[in-house]
Amino acid sequence: MTIEDLIEKKGSKFSEELRSIHRLILDSHPGVFTTVKYGLPFYCMNKNVFYIDVQNGRPLLALFYGFRLDEISELLDFTKRTRIGHYFLEDLDAKKYEEIITLIDAAIQLDIAQ
Repeated sequence: MTIEDLIEKKGSKFSEELRSIHRLILDSHPGVFTTVKYGLPFYCMNKNVFYIDVQNGRPLLALFYGFRLDEISELLDFTKRTRIGHYFLEDLDAKKYEEIITLIDAAIQLDIAQ
């Protein structure tokens, strides 16, 4: 199953948002690669860094080790989680894209440093 198939399967209603984030992640660093785990698109470098999903009718970008992103971790929802933070992809506008890019860059730098 391709990443495109997974995006359509997870929620065609949110396919535009998921495709946009997919492209942002892949364009963020040449070392990022995709794989499928647990039926989800995962984005990896040294370790798992991100995945995208639709949970409870909401598209999201999940960041592994989001709790280690210092002050920008406040952008993430850690409900019922200790390490993985979710950034919800609803109502994307310029400000939200700026936050997403900041989160992606910080998570990649954290992965490189590990």
